[in-house]
Amino acid sequence: MNGLLKPTEVANMLGVSRTWLYDAAKAGRIPSVRLGGPDGPLRFIEQDLDEWLERARQAWRPGDSSLRTLRRAMPG
Repeated sequence: MNGLLKPTEVANMLGVSRTWLYDAAKAGRIPSVRLGGPDGPLRFIEQDLDEWLERARQAWRPGDSSLRTLRRAMPG
């Protein structure tokens, strides 16, 4: 991946709704940027998403709850 993606592209790529994606971005659960400030259009940097997905994949353990996996995947 390389470049900026629009919410619809990312939602389709991840197989989630745009509502989920906007909520996750607002909560900081998925890396995103707002162009031009807090009211600007939401965009996603492909490299950030690749790294985020890789961290989530590495954090997953069989039998873990989603919350436990999320805690392990989130930095800091």
